[in-house]
Amino acid sequence: MSYLVIQNPGVAPIEGFTLLGVSTTRDCGVEGTIGQFGSGNKHAINVLLRAGLKVFVYCGKTRLDFQTRDEEIDDGLTRKAIKRVVCKLSGTSTRTIDLGWVLDFGSIDWSDVGMALREFVSNSIDRTVREENGSFIPALEDGRLLVQIVPDDTLRAKDGYTRVYIEANEAVQSYVAELPKRFLHFSSDPAQVTKSFLPKADRNLNGKKTAVIYRAGVFVREVEDYRDDSIYDYNFKAGELQIDECRNASDYTVKAAVARLYRKASTAELVPVFRALVEHQPAFEAGLDQDYILPAWESPKEEQKVNWQNAWKAVAADAVLCGPSNTIAEFVEKKGYEAKTIQSSNLVFAAARFGIKTDSQVLSENEKNGKEITPPTVAAQTAVDTVWSWLVKYNMTNDKAKPTVGCFRDAMTAGTRILGFCDDTGVYLADDQASGDVPSKACLKTALEEVLHWVTKAGDNSKDLQNFAFCLIVEILA
Repeated sequence: MSYLVIQNPGVAPIEGFTLLGVSTTRDCGVEGTIGQFGSGNKHAINVLLRAGLKVFVYCGKTRLDFQTRDEEIDDGLTRKAIKRVVCKLSGTSTRTIDLGWVLDFGSIDWSDVGMALREFVSNSIDRTVREENGSFIPALEDGRLLVQIVPDDTLRAKDGYTRVYIEANEAVQSYVAELPKRFLHFSSDPAQVTKSFLPKADRNLNGKKTAVIYRAGVFVREVEDYRDDSIYDYNFKAGELQIDECRNASDYTVKAAVARLYRKASTAELVPVFRALVEHQPAFEAGLDQDYILPAWESPKEEQKVNWQNAWKAVAADAVLCGPSNTIAEFVEKKGYEAKTIQSSNLVFAAARFGIKTDSQVLSENEKNGKEITPPTVAAQTAVDTVWSWLVKYNMTNDKAKPTVGCFRDAMTAGTRILGFCDDTGVYLADDQASGDVPSKACLKTALEEVLHWVTKAGDNSKDLQNFAFCLIVEILA
């Protein structure tokens, strides 16, 4: 029989394995530590016992052997058999500790052997980091921090160390084989545990290329709800990603936390994202929410703005960043700019706040709405002149000057067709309705509606516009 040994320098207190809620890592003030709840070791012990695996720990020369004792609970209505978890000490002590919980504790959520191994390895790393004043790599390199399968004839205590031994069934051995993917600490580059943006490097367990998420170097999840490949995998500091007491985080929580990382991303980290988006590669990052990247109530720091601007310049030089609409990009180019489109309006809005030139800064409101303004046709000018003469005749211009007339071509025809509009610059009629030299009745109707908007400054379906139109009718008919 073989065992998994998890070893770290320093002797853990017995209470770390026997007293629920005890965490010597939480609030320890050492950067790079992982633990916080004080329940992981205890849940891990239960998971392994429920799986029928032997588990014992050497805290220095003291051995902790975890077992169960059959008991019955009588609640006055029925009797129920339970298995009480106990810890038998040997070596420096021979007492038995009643741990105060039963084997079923945590069974609904803590159901996978991998969850137990994750806790023991994480706690081993934590103790090493604290023991080594913030580092773990020297201990890893010289074998003081150790996770490996060993034969059962090598099981023994080591003074000054903590050793956890777990019976190595197939599930345990599979987990150890995946250890470089589950812990950045045991990867080919342990130093990356301090980095947030991790270039893709075959970390996925599911064979896909979706975003792999780590917290303090420990695997949390692979993004599932977003099918697109990711440009990066992501590693969060302990306070940057909220996890529940099962050490899980939802895709929604992860996506929001990833977006927040981009607030402080360096130029070098941003360049691959902009390059992929400009090349229209489907990517998880394209779906990041602008409100998480930079909430509306916050302003980017100058250094952050410089990073975003330099990254965009490295990818697209002086091009204007545009959203997914080709029509908008065409308008930008007609104004003499080079346009680069990406398939993420959210990132366009975010980029504008970081000082990158976008279509919203180059185009007028009409152009943003897909309207190409053209000179008035003879029919358009005649229609507005005719309507205006009616208002002059009945003294109903409200002391306004006659509006400037123009035409427009609606390049985006989705939804309801607009035949005319009025803004502060004048009245505009659709060029295809105002063709020729003589306005049609439909053209006159549109001109009348928009001129009334000009005179009244009232919106569609408003009472003011309705009253004015009725007064005009009365004047004409009277």
